[in-house]
Amino acid sequence: MVRHTMRRLMPKAVRDRLKSSRQYEAVLARRLASTSKRLDICSAQFAQDFHLSRCPSLSGKVCPEIGSGWVLSHALLCHLLGAKTVLATDIVSHAHPEVLHTAIQESVASIIRDALAPFEDHSLLRSRLDDLLRIRHFDLDVLERLGIQYLAPFDFARDRLGVPVDFVFSHSVLEHVPCEDVRALLDNVSADLSPGGFMISDMHLEDHQDISGDPFGFLSLPGKEYSRSLQAARGNRIRKSVWQGYFNGMTGTRSRFIYEWSRGDKELPAHIDQSVRHEGTADLRISHIGVYTERPQCAGPADRCT
Repeated sequence: MVRHTMRRLMPKAVRDRLKSSRQYEAVLARRLASTSKRLDICSAQFAQDFHLSRCPSLSGKVCPEIGSGWVLSHALLCHLLGAKTVLATDIVSHAHPEVLHTAIQESVASIIRDALAPFEDHSLLRSRLDDLLRIRHFDLDVLERLGIQYLAPFDFARDRLGVPVDFVFSHSVLEHVPCEDVRALLDNVSADLSPGGFMISDMHLEDHQDISGDPFGFLSLPGKEYSRSLQAARGNRIRKSVWQGYFNGMTGTRSRFIYEWSRGDKELPAHIDQSVRHEGTADLRISHIGVYTERPQCAGPADRCT
């Protein structure tokens, strides 16, 4: 309580400098590593996506992650599942690989193995996990030896990786991409996706400023005031129906929703700004979506390939 009171009393400029400091990021990264970025929790997320999408093996694959964040837990999962190369990318260089020790050691190893076993040979999975458990200090050099490359800053809306990739993953990232950059980002990602390659995109469509109390509050804000920085911080407000159009527009691929969840416990704003494109109340209330995208194994139109 005292810490929070002192923070409120600080001048805004001081608070902003504190939040942007490497030391502050490290504190938050350690907190994430012992909570939502624990390897067993992220394993459960991966397993849900893989079961729902019926996606193929990652063994021997090249696997970029869009927006790997402060804690590179999902990159480690790709390694556990046999990926040859993992490309952990982010628009800003702010990874803290040292906290991966916490993300692993505070997990329940049997849960990681059980969650991932349907997607990789169990003996190989166990061996790789045992090797991770023996690592006492993680840094970018250690990750390189595991086949995990950290690429940051890297902006998919501006550049392509320029190499064929087999599996592209993002978790709660695309909803933070400014609207004007979304199509370019998806075009660049799909251009590198190899035949037979696939992509899983998990998105959280609520207002990230107040997910619990007012998850739809940002839908009322005037479009001309909803800047790129607000879109990056609170979410770009793109609804499921519009995401469907974006994914259907990716050249040479086909996409399907593997899940969607809605919020009925909170009210929508009385006024929805006209800049928010939607297909009615049900569309506005969708809070989470998962999209599976694949490039078929042939050179013809996607709808004629198998």
